[in-house]
Amino acid sequence: MTAAFDTDYAVFMDEGNKYLKTARGGIMRPAVFTTEILYNIIGLAIEKHIMGALMAKGKLADNHTFTDLVDATRQIGEIDAEIAAQLRKFEAYQNICPVFAGYHRTEPPAEAIPEMIATAEAVQGWALRMIAA
Repeated sequence: MTAAFDTDYAVFMDEGNKYLKTARGGIMRPAVFTTEILYNIIGLAIEKHIMGALMAKGKLADNHTFTDLVDATRQIGEIDAEIAAQLRKFEAYQNICPVFAGYHRTEPPAEAIPEMIATAEAVQGWALRMIAA
């Protein structure tokens, strides 16, 4: 493992924690934090936490779609199947960085946001367990 991996993972985890905190607070301010904005903030929290766990173990994901991130977790301790299914479901709302498929965005319904936050919290917990292992 390189020195950059040794320290950068903590930065990723800290950023993920901040994004998740912002999303939790954003629910209370729907005039400012639309569902699309919250989706993106939650997505960043999820990405940062998965990348933090991967980097702590000297690994990287091939790409940053939710599917790619889930697939990358197999390198260090596969994420729970329920969490993976949720992430793939959420990916249907916005797929802006696939390698081969086309770009698309759909605004998620308001009722999806609490579910996404719960999933992001589960990802955060998984990441902390993987780093500690």
